[in-house]
Amino acid sequence: MITTPEDWPAFAAELTEFKALWASYQGGKVVYQPRSSNTQADFLARHARTRNRVFSFVNTSVPYWLDTKNSSFADSY
Repeated sequence: MITTPEDWPAFAAELTEFKALWASYQGGKVVYQPRSSNTQADFLARHARTRNRVFSFVNTSVPYWLDTKNSSFADSY
């Protein structure tokens, strides 16, 4: 996506913002993580986009509302 942005026109705004943020980091890397390996992140991303909301959560444990097995949103997952 970064090397061929013309293949991803729907992400033009996100890519511009990503590049600006990335420039401010001194180190780091981007690693592809399949959805199936990170169901909580996939759950958040899909629900944030469909509800036009931004989720922000930092902790070492999974909150009840993010638990895809026991969440009230589990049926939509």
